[in-house]
Amino acid sequence: MKKRIPAAAARAIDATSEELMHEFANHVQEFQAAHPGDHDPRKLYEAWSIQKLAALQYTVLQLGEAINRLATQNQKN
Repeated sequence: MKKRIPAAAARAIDATSEELMHEFANHVQEFQAAHPGDHDPRKLYEAWSIQKLAALQYTVLQLGEAINRLATQNQKN
């Protein structure tokens, strides 16, 4: 059975989803204004989402390195 997402987490996820949708809509408007013409929304979304995923992956890797450094420091103390 799938666990329910706690209400506070569900609200945070919903808020983040709304923020990302708004950010993407702004990105599309800015891109289309800067590059007039017929643009495939799917390609715009794919490029935008790849950038978001890359930033997320970079952040996770940086956090992992920081956690490892802290764990190593704690082991020495």
